[in-house]
This record gives sequence, C-alpha cells and structure tokens, in this order.
Amino acid sequence: MDLILQNIIAGCKRQQRASQKALYLKYVNSLMSICQRYVTNDVDAEEILNNAFLRIFKHIGQFDNKGSFEGWLKRITVNCCLTYISKPNFINRTKIIPLQHENGDDVMLFTGSSFSLTENGTEDKYRKEYLLKLLLHLPDTVRLVFNLYVFEDYNHREIGELLNIAERTSQAHLANARKLLGEALDKKKLMHKLQRI
Repeated sequence: MDLILQNIIAGCKRQQRASQKALYLKYVNSLMSICQRYVTNDVDAEEILNNAFLRIFKHIGQFDNKGSFEGWLKRITVNCCLTYISKPNFINRTKIIPLQHENGDDVMLFTGSSFSLTENGTEDKYRKEYLLKLLLHLPDTVRLVFNLYVFEDYNHREIGELLNIAERTSQAHLANARKLLGEALDKKKLMHKLQRI
C-alpha cells in the first residue's frame, strides 16, 4: 500500500473530512460500478453507494492494514448490495428460483477491464460497459449469482449460503447466465456483420 493511501486511511480513522473526501474521490467510480451490477437503475445504485461509504467511514477503524484495502472496500459494497436487494420493499426483488438442471457448455473468460467469449479458438473482446448493459437484462437471481461468482470470487457453496439456495442451484444459475450472455453476444456479432454488408 502506498504512503498516500496510508495517510488517507489514517485521516479517515481520525474522521478528518479532507481524508474522507479523498477516499471517496479515489474509489467512487469503482464502487459505483459494483453497485450498478446488482441493481437496474442509477437511483438504487447511488443509494447503495451512499450506504457503503457510510459503513466504510463508520468501520474504517477496523481495517488493520493487513490484506487488500480495496478488497475490504469491495466486500463492504457487495454486502450493502445484498442487504439492499433483500429488503422487502425493494421494487425489483424476485424470489430465488431453483433450477432443475445444468448446462455449462459455454466457456467464458472475464477480466477486470474486458470480457471475452472463447469459442472454437476465436476470441472476441467486449468492453466492460457493454457487459454491464448485458448483465442488466439477466433475470435478477441469475445476475446476482453471476456477479458474486465472476466479479466477487465467491464459490458456489458461499453463494448458496448467502442466498439460501443449494450449491447446485447456484451452479445452474451461473450456467444460465453464461448461456444468456453467449446468446446476446452472438446477436451482437450478427448485427455487426449485417451492418458491414
């Protein structure tokens, strides 16, 4: 961890407004992108982000400079997302739907800045913004499992415990997400080819 970040964290632990502002400005975009993956509109994402920063500033004294500070921030933000979407008055809330079967034929690779679909040795890269738009069209439970598994590195057992579903159900939702995203990417490729004719 660099010295500037250490000083910002130390200032936040002393509740210095300038340090809190510096921390907010440094991480607002990356944490907002996490929130936008879990809800379908910016108003909800902003509310979750505000809740996350309130929790971060309240509990920053518990961060002991061991491990990744950014990972600590992301974990708090994900927990705020899960808390928000589990509220009874959350408009877009749907029940966790158990699936009966798995279908995991697609091979998909994800990185922090790009998304790749590998099929028959060819690889197409899509920008993160396009992936975010695709994610918003997934069914709520499928999107939630996909986010937790791909972006937050939870395993299926942990996802099952968080969402109160079976481990195999989590695996099935991930397979469904891969299938739906693969179909959407195939349609985009086809549209791109048709525009070039």
